[in-house]
Amino acid sequence: MRLSKTEWMWVAVAAGSIGCFGSWLQGEMNRAALARTERETPDMRGTCAGMSAQEAQMMDKGELWCGEVGAGRADSLGKQ
Repeated sequence: MRLSKTEWMWVAVAAGSIGCFGSWLQGEMNRAALARTERETPDMRGTCAGMSAQEAQMMDKGELWCGEVGAGRADSLGKQ
């Protein structure tokens, strides 16, 4: 089956629309993750100001810490 030039144009428009929507959705997910992290950790808001979405995801996984680590937490980190 051969596609005409008009049909190829519609295929290109559809593919571009899907790509743009995916990019927009990923940006919204990153923004929501950052907002959730800021909302869940109000005591660290001043220390973690300006955190990027990637840093927020790392913080959610426990790979990144903001502020000082308390003595009890430092001991538990050392025992791993």
